[in-house]
Amino acid sequence: MALEHVAHGQSRFMTPGVAPDPRGVVLGRFLVVVFPTLEGVVSWLRLYSHEASLDELVAGLEIVRVRTPLMSREMLLRIPAVSSYAGDRAARLARLVGGSIYTGTAKHFVKYRDDRSPYGYDAVEIGALPPGAELMVHGDDFTQTYSREGELSLARLLFRLSLRRMPGATRLSAEDRADLVLAVARGLGDGVIRYLWRNKCDGEVGLVAPKNRSAATTDLGPGLGADPSYLLMRVRNLPARILELFLGTPGIDVFRPVSDNVAVAVGWAHPVELASVASLLPTDAYHVFWPGDRVDVLAGPLELSRLADLTRIDLELEGVREPLQGEVVAPDAVGVALRLAPASGLARRVSATLVPLAQTAHFKRLVYLLPPPALRGLRVAVTDRGIVVVASQDLDVIPLGTLLTELAPGILVPIGMEVVPRVSPEVLATALGHGAGVLTVFTPSGPPFQLPESKLAVLERRTVAQLDTDTIEVRDVALSPPGDPTVVNDPLGSFALWGFPEPEPKLLGE
Repeated sequence: MALEHVAHGQSRFMTPGVAPDPRGVVLGRFLVVVFPTLEGVVSWLRLYSHEASLDELVAGLEIVRVRTPLMSREMLLRIPAVSSYAGDRAARLARLVGGSIYTGTAKHFVKYRDDRSPYGYDAVEIGALPPGAELMVHGDDFTQTYSREGELSLARLLFRLSLRRMPGATRLSAEDRADLVLAVARGLGDGVIRYLWRNKCDGEVGLVAPKNRSAATTDLGPGLGADPSYLLMRVRNLPARILELFLGTPGIDVFRPVSDNVAVAVGWAHPVELASVASLLPTDAYHVFWPGDRVDVLAGPLELSRLADLTRIDLELEGVREPLQGEVVAPDAVGVALRLAPASGLARRVSATLVPLAQTAHFKRLVYLLPPPALRGLRVAVTDRGIVVVASQDLDVIPLGTLLTELAPGILVPIGMEVVPRVSPEVLATALGHGAGVLTVFTPSGPPFQLPESKLAVLERRTVAQLDTDTIEVRDVALSPPGDPTVVNDPLGSFALWGFPEPEPKLLGE
């Protein structure tokens, strides 16, 4: 027997550099996992990265090609023994893919604990290493020495591994389509930008060139040719039908971000979980993993511009003038014109109306019939395009003119209509030059017009016209006595409280 079982509480060991951890498990500074081939190392990294982060092991991780005294070659993976919990996970995964695991510090490593010895193992005897040997591992009934042949860095291994196709991974859910990256050949850029704009897909775009590829490189994917630069677009909430179209279009490749600076082709997966090795992928670069063993390293952080800023909008709604014979007209590959079209969604509430000036008399008659709350809730402005009436609530009391609904704050369109292309309200406001305190009104005919909201007055203040009044003379109505007053004292008699006696009637002729 080359090993003996460690007892609980044992503190003295023959193997140098090992000691019990707080759980009583024997640990050295490192764990060594031995595999017959490199495929075992890759399988172990793949399993471990999907269960835990490899970043905690990267600082002391080494992948070494070793040779035995019989000249056979094996692969040795050395990782720091951060805890016995991490060691248990490493041991379980190593045994799963056909490897063996040991623990130690410098040159002697003993078998890591298992079910037969829960606290680990200790070597029976320790001897000097033979000349040329780098380390020795102690198994159940054997010892094995290894000499170093070469080292393979983990970062280099990550970039050399081929992506694996994942069946059914191209059918992304709405959550997965919330943020995608497109690599578009420069010749297709204008068409893709215009297509995304018309379908209300928000995002950013930038022109990038891989730092790890020269201008003479020709293996750059469909449509890239000798120029390594291409358009990188980051789009949000891409519809499933557009995703399916892009996946089948040569010159357009779709990627899923797996971290802030890493993207992997949709439908493919890297053998190692790249999010768990973020420390090996510097933040000053953006890494794009393609099928076919291709990795583009782009200068980071990415500097992208909005798709809306690359799309020019023509606000004139009149028909396009046909060019004269012989006249050369330069086509605009990106700009699209705004126009009104029947709305496909539910009808919105009526927020305003535009009464033609020819119906001013009818509008005046209608004012006499409006109740007081309606007069106070309506604002009106008279323009050369008509009378604009805006309501604070639903406008259902004025059956005149073109009824308008609010497409966005301050942007009014005829009821049952909408602006196409169906861009977001923020993009539409930017294109119109629309801002706070401004009303933008679209009409069925003619271009839209704008007016300041400060020009709107409450309807009840505009209904009463100026009245003419007469000025009258105000006179003093105080009365003056005709002369000096006199006071007469008549006797009251013996029975004054009985009232005054009636005067005796006088006879005729007296």
